[in-house]
Order: sequence, then C-alpha cells, then structure tokens
Amino acid sequence: LPFIGFGFVDNFIMILAGDYIDLTLGVSLGISSMAAAGIGNTISDIAGLGLGNVVEDFCARLGLPVAALSNEQMLLKQTRLAKVAGSSVGITIGCLLGMVPLLFL
Repeated sequence: LPFIGFGFVDNFIMILAGDYIDLTLGVSLGISSMAAAGIGNTISDIAGLGLGNVVEDFCARLGLPVAALSNEQMLLKQTRLAKVAGSSVGITIGCLLGMVPLLFL
C-alpha cells in the first residue's frame, strides 16, 4: 500500500508542477513543454524523497500489517520477486490514480 501512496503523490506533484512551469516559465523563458515536464518530474522526485516516510508512517498509523519475515526468508528469491512485483503493481496503481489532475487541466 505504501507504493500506491508514493506513486499517487509522485504523479500528482509532477503533473501539477509541470503544468505550472509550462504556463509560467515556459511562456516567459520559451522552454518547451517537455522541458517543463522534466523540471516537474525533478520537483516531484525531490518531494518524493521527503514524502516517502510520510506515506509509510501514515500506513503504519492505519494499522496495516508488516510482514514478519526472518533474514533468511527476506533473502529468498521468491520473497525478493514478490517484493518487486508488489512494489511495481502498487506504483503503477498509484501513478494512474495520481493522474487525476489531468481531468481538470
């Protein structure tokens, strides 16, 4: 679930920041929409560094269970594969949900 939150926040900020930059700096400095999107992505990535812990803390406050695995279990190939697959699915869902601002731009 934390990856859904992270993907949501990442895309949400990127879209809003990119659009704002495109409408302001893009016009005044003549930068392209793609350059504005790149700058928006950079802002979103920086915000994501700080917000990652916020999202994890929020999930912990919701009482979501944490996997109680031993170190040996964490090193198993199946465990690592499940972690990557779950993270990828979560980020994908979050990124799609984070595209909500596009409905209003």
